[in-house]
Amino acid sequence: MNAISEEIDATVEAEASPHVAPDRRRIATNFLTLAGTSVLGLLITILVNIYVRRVLGPTPIGQVSWTLAALSYLGILVNPGLTTVGQRELARSPAQAQDLLSLILTLQTILAVAVYGLVLVIAALDFRGPEIDLLLVIQGVSLFVTAWNVGWVLQAHERMVAPSIANLVFNALQLPALLLFIHRPGDVYLYAALCLPAPLLGAAFNFWYAARRGLMPMRPRPRLAGMRSLLREAWPLALAQGAVLIYFNSSTLILGVTHGDETVGQYATAYRLMMVSSVVTAALWNAYFPVFSRSRTSAEESRKLSREYLGLLAWMGLPIAALGWAVGRHVVSLMYGPSFDEAGPLFEWLCVGIGFQFLNYGISANFVPWGYGKLQFKIVAAGAIANLALNAIAIPRFGPWGAVAITLATEALILVLGLIARKKAAIFWHPVLPIVLPPILSSSVVALAIAALPAALDRYWWLELLVGSMVLAGCLWAFERKALATLLTKLSRR
Repeated sequence: MNAISEEIDATVEAEASPHVAPDRRRIATNFLTLAGTSVLGLLITILVNIYVRRVLGPTPIGQVSWTLAALSYLGILVNPGLTTVGQRELARSPAQAQDLLSLILTLQTILAVAVYGLVLVIAALDFRGPEIDLLLVIQGVSLFVTAWNVGWVLQAHERMVAPSIANLVFNALQLPALLLFIHRPGDVYLYAALCLPAPLLGAAFNFWYAARRGLMPMRPRPRLAGMRSLLREAWPLALAQGAVLIYFNSSTLILGVTHGDETVGQYATAYRLMMVSSVVTAALWNAYFPVFSRSRTSAEESRKLSREYLGLLAWMGLPIAALGWAVGRHVVSLMYGPSFDEAGPLFEWLCVGIGFQFLNYGISANFVPWGYGKLQFKIVAAGAIANLALNAIAIPRFGPWGAVAITLATEALILVLGLIARKKAAIFWHPVLPIVLPPILSSSVVALAIAALPAALDRYWWLELLVGSMVLAGCLWAFERKALATLLTKLSRR
């Protein structure tokens, strides 16, 4: 039997048709809905984080954070890039839905069972104490949620509005449960268990919604035909995900061994708060992924989409980075209280990495839907190797500050490598500096102006944040007035 990728290629060649311009109104609608629900979900997450950190304290938070970091690596074994390949191919050829879905669900279920067995073995070895062992067993159940989530099917069909709203509702229900049951540090295991129902309900809704809309069969059949071809396509993505996790989580894992759970709690709190901005990149990425996949046959359209995508990311990410660097410690103190004061300065400097992350998304993340997944893996792998090696040297000596410095250096390295690779390989290349220079200059001026104010004004940091945000919004309008006007006009049309 032909492999799935060969069947898809044949279908695409047989049904070749003139290039269809992307529906920017749908892109905008999907992005605004995803971003809006993500922001509301972010508010819920922030409230949850505030409550559990104030109630549990740094040490239990450090234990939970270390366990999640360890499980993130095992999660790659459950989904080694399979859903990314499935989403890409389904966006190109919807007729392959049943075969792709059956194959991916079958593979991921088998992998989830095997990997959870590995989790039980690791817990039995008692590597970091009984608290971590029990948390691994509880939180490891999330591996099955990873295996059974069919959100990638909805993303491929650009049907993301209802699922994003449903997931927001499920996450909102988590807060009253935590307020009702979590009251002291000893409740850390119950907290870990209460974090499981929301993603499980979200996965169940995605399955029901996709079947109801006719996007997939209600009862997919077990299937392994085409497995080798799918895994061959997915392995570079799995390795790239592993490399990303190395420089996302290696610092947390090393700190847990060298400096203990309380230091992990401080650093992980700062890092997690910094990563809150990823809801924006995730929303924009999910909105643009299908059109990037379809645009690769048109160089002109791909370059146009790339400029548009990079500009949006630059104007969103760089102001967030600048304002976080300027007033971040005050935000941490307000949210988590004096027990997490050490996390404030760490968070401020980690915010610089937000700017790099947004630019990296705009430069090289679109390699995957364009079919250059192996090249992206090489870039990310180089950054991961450097990150792991430097963290192993810096963290034992400098602790969390060494982790912050290496995080920023890694993000900068990824950006440079992405620019070099894209220009050298001529992957829909276009000038970058004219797009990113205005938001860089605007954000830098505002951040430095806030930092230069007298320390006596620190109690008015919220006013500084508000004024800085307004100035940056004015800069966005000044430089991108035409693009914003066009976007608003398209959104108002029907």
